[in-house]
Amino acid sequence: MGWYRAVGRPLFFSLPPEAAHRVAVRLLDLPLPWSRIGGVPDGVRVETTLAGIRLHNPIGLAAGFDKSCSHLRTLGELGFGYVVGGTITREPRVGNAKPRIARHATSRSLVNAMGLPNPGAEAAARNLAKAPVTSASRFVSLADEALDDAVAALDLVAPLVDGNEVNASCPNVSWGRDRDNETHLEGLVSAFVARTPRPVVVKLPPFASETERDVVLALARIALDAGAAGLTCSNTMPVSDLRLAAGTGGLSGHGLWPMTPSIVSEVRAAVGGDVPVNACGGVFTTADALACIEAGATVRDPRGDELVTTDVGARRQLIAAGTVELLDVLEAGLH
Repeated sequence: MGWYRAVGRPLFFSLPPEAAHRVAVRLLDLPLPWSRIGGVPDGVRVETTLAGIRLHNPIGLAAGFDKSCSHLRTLGELGFGYVVGGTITREPRVGNAKPRIARHATSRSLVNAMGLPNPGAEAAARNLAKAPVTSASRFVSLADEALDDAVAALDLVAPLVDGNEVNASCPNVSWGRDRDNETHLEGLVSAFVARTPRPVVVKLPPFASETERDVVLALARIALDAGAAGLTCSNTMPVSDLRLAAGTGGLSGHGLWPMTPSIVSEVRAAVGGDVPVNACGGVFTTADALACIEAGATVRDPRGDELVTTDVGARRQLIAAGTVELLDVLEAGLH
């Protein structure tokens, strides 16, 4: 990976964040040996399951990188156990005004106010339909928009993926600000579960205070009572950033890391040991991944139901050497 540190990283960081993302996505169109570039040795498996879905390893790529669901196959070839496309809405969205991404290079973090730009559910479904299925399980993130719109989007994409994630906590859209979010989430999850046999996972907001904790744990219970098969902890953290046109956005990357294991632990304690919990937020290294798994407190063997999702800054160590190290640790029983 010396070439990336010497050439690739300086090149990407010389570009504005959205331009760097566009370049990275276009590179994925090239017919390169992506499995070799990912560096996961042949035969290395840290198998786990999520609501019956077999994953080759518990390290996934979170929603937000492949917003159109057009490169999930290539991303899977890099070595992820699962990949999440989207977030998808029923109709296309251009997102919020620019600038809408700000870097925090020293903390390996971003603040984004993207506003869920995506080509819409029909285009995402076409992309999913024409892409061959790979070893990495495919999930799609669906926005918690109006019930009829969300259900229409689900009907288009759910038959083409292994599972669905409800983005119930995006801080960069307006539709959740003037409604009863608990009632809406209950109705949304119930409708999804009734319309697809594929598992529905709910992505929760993070929390930093006792009041926020109580709200998030209430949402977790509502989601599970409505039939959700698992929970993702957590989405981006709302913060102020005057470099953004909106003035606020969602913090992602390693700046979230101090919160992630404790949030996973709190949610695990609240919902019990049988519910899959997906840790998301600042996971960059094998040690980070193991800390999240330990915070879940239910992993018994390499087939446990704990998942770890990386963000856009996922490291090669995590998807290559990381799978080997996870296997060694889990098989040794050092949870």
